[in-house]
Amino acid sequence: MKKLLLTLITMSGIILLLTACSPKAEAATSTPISTQPDGIIAEARLLPLSDLAQSFSIPGQVSEVLVADGDKVTTGQVLVRLTPSPELQTVLIRAQQEALAARQSLDALEDSADLNIAEAQLALLKAQDDFDTAVTDFEDDETDENQALLDLANARLSMAEDTYQTLKDSDGINPDQLAAAQARLNSATAAIASAQAALDALELKASTSGVIVDAAVQVGQRVTPGQTVMTVADFSSWIIKTDNLSEVDVVNVKVGQPVEIVLDALPSTTFAGEVTQISSRFEEKRGDITFTVTAVLKQTDPQMRWGMTAAINFLP
Repeated sequence: MKKLLLTLITMSGIILLLTACSPKAEAATSTPISTQPDGIIAEARLLPLSDLAQSFSIPGQVSEVLVADGDKVTTGQVLVRLTPSPELQTVLIRAQQEALAARQSLDALEDSADLNIAEAQLALLKAQDDFDTAVTDFEDDETDENQALLDLANARLSMAEDTYQTLKDSDGINPDQLAAAQARLNSATAAIASAQAALDALELKASTSGVIVDAAVQVGQRVTPGQTVMTVADFSSWIIKTDNLSEVDVVNVKVGQPVEIVLDALPSTTFAGEVTQISSRFEEKRGDITFTVTAVLKQTDPQMRWGMTAAINFLP
C-alpha cells in the first residue's frame, strides 16, 4: 500500500519538475489561478455494501446449525436453533388453554344477551307487582311490618329498573361482566404472545439477506446473549472506506464527488466510484484529527475480497 502511494507521489513530482523546466512562451498570456485543489490520495479498505452480526437474545445450547460459510440466505431465514426446554412448551399450552376458556366465557356472555334482557324485564314486572301489593297492604293496615315490606318492595323495584335499563343500554350484557371477560381474554392472549416469543427466541433468523460469513458455531455449543455466531454480508456491491482523511483534506471532499480506487491486490485495474458519506464526528490518531469517508464502487471484480487495502484518489 505504501509503495503504491510512494509511486503516485513520485510521478506527481516528476510531472511538476518537467513543467517547471519547459521553455516559456514568448508572449505570455494571463491565466487565472485555479483554487481547485489537486486530487487527494488516501489509504482505504474494501468492504461489502453491508454486514450484520447475528446473535441470540437468550442463552442456550445449539441443537441445529442450518447454514455454512458461503451460503446465500434471505431475511427471516432460520440459521441456528437452540434446544427448547419442556417448561417453555408447557407455558404455551397452558396459556392457549386459558385463552380458549376466556373466549368461551366471552362468547357465552354475548350469546345470552337477548335472554338477559328478557329475564330483566320479567324481574322488573314482578318487582312492580310486588310493590303494588305492598302499597295496597300498607294502605289497608299501616303497621310497621307493612311499612318495612313496602320499603323493601320499593328498593327491589328500583334495582330491577336499574338492571333492566343497564342491560338495554349495553345490548343485553352487563358492562362489568363484559369488562372482566375481556380482561381475562386479553391477559391470556398476552401470555400466549410471551410464551411464543420465548420459543421464537430459540431460533436465530437472518436479519438481512446476503451471504454467510464466519459461521463460528456448532451443535452442542453453548451460546450467550449477544455473542456473534455468524455474519450476513451483502456482496452485491462494494464500498471503500478511508479513516485517515485530515481536517485539511476533508473540507475539499463532498458527497457525490468522483473517486478512483486501485486495490493493492489488483494494481493494474482502476475502479471508479463516488463519495456517499462523510463522517460528522472526528477521530484523533497520534495527535492528528481525521475523518472517515465512504465511497461506493461502480464496478466489481470476482477477485475482490473483504478487507483488501487500496488507494483512493479523490478527483478534483
